Amino acid sequence: MRIILTLLLLLPFIAQAGALPKKVLLDVPFTSQAPYANWKEPYQDACEEAAVVMAAAWVQKKPLTQKLADTMIRELVAYQIKIVGDYKDTNAEQTAKLAHDFYKLNTRVEYNVTHDDIRAELARGNIVIAPMAGRLLKNPYYTQPGPAYHMLVFIGYDDATKQLITNDAGTRRGKQFRYSYATIDRALHNWTGLEATITKGRSAMIVVRQ
Repeated sequence: MRIILTLLLLLPFIAQAGALPKKVLLDVPFTSQAPYANWKEPYQDACEEAAVVMAAAWVQKKPLTQKLADTMIRELVAYQIKIVGDYKDTNAEQTAKLAHDFYKLNTRVEYNVTHDDIRAELARGNIVIAPMAGRLLKNPYYTQPGPAYHMLVFIGYDDATKQLITNDAGTRRGKQFRYSYATIDRALHNWTGLEATITKGRSAMIVVRQ
């Protein structure tokens, strides 16, 4: 009897978990981390800033021109240098704090996540920023071998093709770039502080709400 009652209580949650739409695509403005294709510093290491810029533009419902994206990235770089002395390789917690402190974005960080957790947030109408072991993404448009550490903005998914849809600031071809669920699960790793141990970092995601 106790088991039956437990199952009855769980049914609404089971139904909700199985009720995700088969496809979601949110309208999130895109920018490369190098808006003018200048990949020298600070742009070479500005994927986190570009991700925050895209999230801010989505929340604020404004388009991103090259000029505006470039200005916003530089502002975030300057702010971090002033506050903490550097801007390179910020982990999920630091990136979420930057988005909250600078743009007052509604963010939270979750750990030990998979593509299913990202899908669930997208189905709720939220976007996700997630830290990645960049070389495991195997994006053919990166300057090879690709960045050891990278951040992606997740804007949708497609169950028919088993792909997550991203705005990938690491390439000018990154608008609505798709990665397989398996690739994302393999590459989801938070920054550990060292390139050599990036695949030891636990999976994490930053959820951004409008």
